[in-house]
Amino acid sequence: MRVNWDAVTTAMLEIAVGLTNNLSPVANAVTSGFANGDFNESGSITSADALDATKFGAGVLPVGTAKTRIENIFEPALIRAYTIDTVTYSAYILHLANFELDVSDYIEEAFERCGLEVRTGYDLKTARRSLNLMLADWANRGLNQWTIEQRTQPLSKGTGNYNLGTDLIDVLSASLRRSNTDYSMNRISRDEYLSIPSKATEARPTQFFVDRQITPEIKLWPVPENSTDVVVYDCLTRMNDADNYNSNLQMPFRFYPCLAAGLAYYIAIKKAPDRIQVLKAIYDEEFERAQAEDRDRASFSVTPNLQYYRVG
Repeated sequence: MRVNWDAVTTAMLEIAVGLTNNLSPVANAVTSGFANGDFNESGSITSADALDATKFGAGVLPVGTAKTRIENIFEPALIRAYTIDTVTYSAYILHLANFELDVSDYIEEAFERCGLEVRTGYDLKTARRSLNLMLADWANRGLNQWTIEQRTQPLSKGTGNYNLGTDLIDVLSASLRRSNTDYSMNRISRDEYLSIPSKATEARPTQFFVDRQITPEIKLWPVPENSTDVVVYDCLTRMNDADNYNSNLQMPFRFYPCLAAGLAYYIAIKKAPDRIQVLKAIYDEEFERAQAEDRDRASFSVTPNLQYYRVG
């Protein structure tokens, strides 16, 4: 277990200001550890030690004896806190799995992989532009599970066409909800929709066509016969753009390496042509691995067709 300085900082401030009641599990583990002689540092915990811990967690305390003492005290304290009371510890430690990069971090990492440094505002601007272009390319590469949303579309009697919003990429599946019962709907192609002779027929919609324009539109057939039905659909949506250098991107942590590798490749095209081949290979490998993990794990079964099976 690594030292979680977010937790340590809070716990040590509790000790430093003398909060003897209702201490966090970490603070309790520190005080009881000293009382029982469990740690390899002699003496008792002091306010100065606690404040040094908060400085160390903030990256202020220099490397040296104080740093070593703090590490020897608080890493065992965290382990002890986890062992003593897993439930309370887990409720308190909210940041053990909080590694997350913002846009500027990705840009810095990408430049370093290109053997460069971010020196000017234009470096940031061109890197952010490349990042947004790469995210747009990801929408073309396949299904990103974390961008799937379930939405609803209220229907109006006699109206068969509905705009779905510019952030929608595609509709994956849809059903018609009537009186709390969902009825499946079949997706049809543009040609199939065009060949329907009477598009104004009113009944319960059973088919839909997605017209993927700049603002996608869903076309239902038959058109709704009432204004109480609702279409429930799963859709693939666009990822948020990297508009702010201090913002975090909308993606699961397993795609972090892929994004950093991809951005490095995009920057290399413009600024480090000698590294293009190496960085592209790394990017392709990272993306393939992340995409293979980002999939549905539903059971799959195959039933043979025995229509023409002959015995003897």
